[in-house]
Formats: sequence, C-alpha cells, structure tokens
Amino acid sequence: MTEALGIASGVIAVVDLSAKVLSLCFQYSREVKNAEADIERLCKEVAAFQTTTEDAKSLVEGPRGKELKVSRRLVSAIEDGHSTLGKLAQELQPSTGRKAMSRFGIRALRWPLESKDLEGDIQHLARCRGNILFALNVDQIPILQNVDHRTALNQLQIADGASFDSRAEEHNPTCLPNTRVELLKDIDRWIDDPNSRTMYWLNGMAGTGKSTISRTAAQARHDRGDLGASFFFKRGEIDRVFVARAPLFSNGG
Repeated sequence: MTEALGIASGVIAVVDLSAKVLSLCFQYSREVKNAEADIERLCKEVAAFQTTTEDAKSLVEGPRGKELKVSRRLVSAIEDGHSTLGKLAQELQPSTGRKAMSRFGIRALRWPLESKDLEGDIQHLARCRGNILFALNVDQIPILQNVDHRTALNQLQIADGASFDSRAEEHNPTCLPNTRVELLKDIDRWIDDPNSRTMYWLNGMAGTGKSTISRTAAQARHDRGDLGASFFFKRGEIDRVFVARAPLFSNGG
C-alpha cells in the first residue's frame, strides 16, 4: 500500500509539473523563432513521460496491482523524472524583467536552454521512462505465464474418479491401525520438511500396498486440512493418466 501511495502522489506531481513545462514551451513557441526543433523534442518527451507514469499508476492501482512486485518499486524512477521536470520548469520560467518587456509588446523572450544541456535532460527523462516500462514488462511476464498455465489446465479433461476420496476409490483399502507406522511417519516428515525433495517415490511390485499407503497418507493430510490434491492413476482407464486432472486441481485446491 505504501508503494502504491508513493506512486500515486509522484504521478500527480509529475502531471502538475508536466503541464507547467508544456505551458511554458507553448509560450516560447509563440515568441521565439529559433528554437522550434528543441521545443518540439522537449514537449514530445515530457508528454511521453507523463503518459508512462499515468499508465503505471493505473496498473498499480488496478485489480492486479498486488501482482506487480517490481512496478510497485517505481517511486525512485518517478521521483527522478520529477526532479528533472522541476529543473526544466525553473530554467524555462521567464525573468520578471522579460515579462514586463513582453507586456509592452517588446519581443523579450529568448530560449534559455542550450542544445547540449537540453539533450541531456531529454535523455534523462527517456531513461526514467525506460526504467518504468522495463519494470512493467518484467511484471507482465509471470502474469502472462499464469494465464497460459490456467488456460492449459482448464483445457484438460477432468478425471472424476482420480482423487483418493472419490466414489470410484471409496471401497479401496487404507492401512489397518498400527500397520506401516514407520513408513507413514517418514512420509509425514517428508511432507512437513520444506527442504525435502520434490518427489517421494514408493517403489515395489504390484500388490505390495503402494496405493493403500498412498490413500492412507492422503486421508491423514486431508484430516489435517493441508492436502492440496490427490490423483490415483489406474491402468487401462484413459481419463486417469497424465493428460487428465483431478477435480481438486480444477477447483484450484
């Protein structure tokens, strides 16, 4: 929330200063005849920077703003650009004497920025804008990847009988009390250890109780409330292979 508020206040300040710089540039464009190209380039970059910061604010404050982890740290880039705008606004501000001469119809304004210095300011604003755009692009990658993942998952066929507590599995056995105690404890330790290996491999010949142990472990974790999902493969049933999904997966469980 703090980052979002910082971005919001920073963008508001950028909008105010951008308007001031653009207004001053318009005044110079009417009264100065030898700086058209510089004025046009500066106005273009100031307007682009303002638009980029407003877009960033909209995204951070939007429904997926909390997912934009990199973009929420953009305050420094916005403040950096704001500082450059403040410097430009100060340098472009006509002196009191020149304002008085202008009121008497004397063409008194002179473009105060040297081309070399102006080029540095324009490039600095462009770098700030580029940093903001880069952060927004970095944040978009995982969001798009998550969308692709959800799309692919939603296209999979649902295997209704694959979870341990499904109707198709309800008559299959679990371990009898006080049996396989050490092995089930070892499975619990593997599940509870955040540094354990990704896969726990039960290896054995057919009929040695691997599915029974798995159902028992799944039931125990379900009773504890931390079972993510379960999927019991069944040879010969096309909907219970890798290209299908259990109902818990389809519900985001």
